Amino acid sequence: MSPMTDLGLRFVRRPGPGGRAANLAAFGATAVVALLVTFLIAGSLGLTHRSDRIGWRSADKADPATAVGMLNVSDNQTVDGHRTTVLDLVVLKPNEPAPPGLDHAPKPGEVYVSPEVANHWSSLSKQYGVDKPTGIISSKGLSSPEEFVIIHGVDTIPAAEHPQYLSSWNDNVWDSRMLGLLIAVAFGITLVLFPILSLVGQAAGVAAKRREHRLAALRLAGATRSQVLWLSAVEQAVLGLAGAVVGLVGYTALSPLIAQIPLGGGRWYLGDITVQWWTVLVVLVAVPILSVISALIGLGRVSITPLGVVRGQTRKGVTALRAGLLVVGPAILGYYGLRGAFLPLLFGVGFAALAVRVIGPWAVQLVGKAMANSANRPVTLLAGRRLVDDPKGAFRPVAALVLSGFVTGFISVFMPSGNDNPSFQDMRIGVALLLSLVFLTVAASTAAGAVGTALDQAAPARALRRSGVPLQVIERAARLAAVVPVLGVGLPVVGFGALCGLALSGGRVITQGSSGLVLLLGQVIVGLVLVAVAGAAGAPVLRKASAN
Repeated sequence: MSPMTDLGLRFVRRPGPGGRAANLAAFGATAVVALLVTFLIAGSLGLTHRSDRIGWRSADKADPATAVGMLNVSDNQTVDGHRTTVLDLVVLKPNEPAPPGLDHAPKPGEVYVSPEVANHWSSLSKQYGVDKPTGIISSKGLSSPEEFVIIHGVDTIPAAEHPQYLSSWNDNVWDSRMLGLLIAVAFGITLVLFPILSLVGQAAGVAAKRREHRLAALRLAGATRSQVLWLSAVEQAVLGLAGAVVGLVGYTALSPLIAQIPLGGGRWYLGDITVQWWTVLVVLVAVPILSVISALIGLGRVSITPLGVVRGQTRKGVTALRAGLLVVGPAILGYYGLRGAFLPLLFGVGFAALAVRVIGPWAVQLVGKAMANSANRPVTLLAGRRLVDDPKGAFRPVAALVLSGFVTGFISVFMPSGNDNPSFQDMRIGVALLLSLVFLTVAASTAAGAVGTALDQAAPARALRRSGVPLQVIERAARLAAVVPVLGVGLPVVGFGALCGLALSGGRVITQGSSGLVLLLGQVIVGLVLVAVAGAAGAPVLRKASAN
């Protein structure tokens, strides 16, 4: 083992003053990232598994001369108020294996039903002329445990009803509802991707910031650039790996609850969303690597100018040139619109979210200058100078929260109405799920950011206390410096998200009723509550770190 590797592991075990809080914050945030990544992968695979079992119902490409079956699907019937899928099925090759979930191919007059339909059979027995169904469809032929489906064997299906011809009972065809959900999930992943990446950077940045001065001292003592970066990578990799393991365990523990989410027509079979070995491998590799990359990017200043770190020099300010990025995303979304290709739309959303992340510090700097120039109280002056001197550091703790404003503003344009359309029901549940993921990311990022900001401000706060500035003034200035970016940048970003949504929809507001307004108000309230809680959590750390 190299000396730097041994030293890195030693720093993990004994992080020094303030290091334990930073490492715990980084560890917790990384665990949340791993849990969310596992959820997104497992959920997407779950939709694939569901479609694999019922995809044959959507197949219609076979030659009638060689087809194994002829099918007519109806989704307009109800059983005791529950929307039910009814399949009239003609088996053309009885010697072939039975359709998925059935013990034998249904003959004319035989009826197979899902367990939920069996519970309501008394209202159907007269319609089908039998006291009880021929058999129960097993889980191998159902989308979810709560699916209402009937497979009715018939003699023939008139050509006027345009029957579907199946080449196999296991045709590799996507079910239309599952395919729509998978596309929506991909779109949702794009929206939540930047808050998650922001959380990864936050998790790595908290620990990296704490070790910045220590590594700068090592550089001044003779350590090479590659040695200090390797040492930091070892520390962050250990934290990232530990967080990934806890995130995987957390997802596994929460799987029974996640399976209760009624998306795509009902709850999930637990096996559909259980993580596979390669998912575990991806998470255990990807999360630590992302953490290490984020940490090394944050430590670039140490490797280049260690004296600047020791002297406390501020970083270069951000320029207004980046504001040009604001037009790229809306332009792409407006050009392609709702009928555009899927990938360009994802790029459009990605560019818009990236613009928010890149321009945020510049906007914080503008707000800080206005505060400092108009300040008539010490608290306002200290907070304004803090924002001007280090806008990137001030924006980092609330980056995920600001990005959540973009997500909320975007989807507020597309909130579906309250009818019984299954697609709209899926969309409503999907929006609620997406916002839950975003707010979970925001909560973790804001909490980690509060600790990181408190440690970041420890040195100037200590100097202010020694010069006679009351601790209460320092703490109020810190809270004000945390709230201002949320209000001054987050609220305009909500409008920018709505603008991108309108660009995608061609200027049409699809939302009906007040659901969009409620969503926006909820975003503002949740944001302010999170900042208040994070400020309360960071205050003890700042008080302790600035005491000596």
